Amino acid sequence: MKNNIYILMMLLASLFWAASYITSGLALNYINSSTLILFRWMIAIVVLAIIGIANRSTEKIPRKALLPIIGMGLFNVVIANLFMFEAYKTTTAINISFISGLNPIMISVWAVIFLKEKYNLYQVIGAILALIGVIIILFKGDIQTLFSLRYKIGDLYMFIAVASHGLYAMCSKIASKYVNPINAIMYSGILGLLLFLPFGYSEIEIPAFNYKLTLYILVTAILGTAISQYFFVTSIKNIGASASGIIMNFIPVFTMLLSLLFLGNKIEYPQIVGWIIITIGIVVFYNKKNKVKGKKLSKEKINLL
Repeated sequence: MKNNIYILMMLLASLFWAASYITSGLALNYINSSTLILFRWMIAIVVLAIIGIANRSTEKIPRKALLPIIGMGLFNVVIANLFMFEAYKTTTAINISFISGLNPIMISVWAVIFLKEKYNLYQVIGAILALIGVIIILFKGDIQTLFSLRYKIGDLYMFIAVASHGLYAMCSKIASKYVNPINAIMYSGILGLLLFLPFGYSEIEIPAFNYKLTLYILVTAILGTAISQYFFVTSIKNIGASASGIIMNFIPVFTMLLSLLFLGNKIEYPQIVGWIIITIGIVVFYNKKNKVKGKKLSKEKINLL
């Protein structure tokens, strides 16, 4: 029952990320990426600080948590953002969507390498099914499109962004051993901005007031950054990086639904099929058959690599 709470938190985090993908894209019609990164994280830091003070959970950074928190800021605030926005300039939206779908797998790979997490047969099958569902949604059932993609330098940038986000997840798992997730994200945001400013300072501009832009930034900062990152790090702390990452396969599903509700985009039949396959994959991943009579299926455990 306790794990169900963290699964729900990851579902909400995926929903909020999906919303922020839409709102950040709309915000970039008014401001440049460096300005969005600055406002996004400044607001998120303030929100996290308020939550921390309200819950009386503010604390200093222990020495053991300092290096992983610096890593969180470097990999998430700086590298992931810089390379992702650079990818938007140099490759296609469909390529970006496809590479973004590799996020859960990248987190799993890093978890095997750095956290020594292992997978049983059900989890591997579930992860593969979820990935197939994501591909079906992104390509609307036309799998031949996948093989006809023309790859560009921006695809490499996006892959680096995805790999960097996976390393952020590893750092957050380590940091959360020593410090509250709220503080880990808040301090990593502060350190990340300090590392980011030398790269983006020259491009930062103060935009004229626009209520739509304000709404887009607030949704991106509060839901898509502060709250979603808190849910993400808390889930990783309690159920592990891989178990949290697999739920990120729902991001394209939520993006599809939000696009339908707010942008008027249509949902096609193959996308519904993809949604169902993702759900089946995640159910298989969390299947209670992963344990038999309270014993681990040690014979079925395999290393992802």
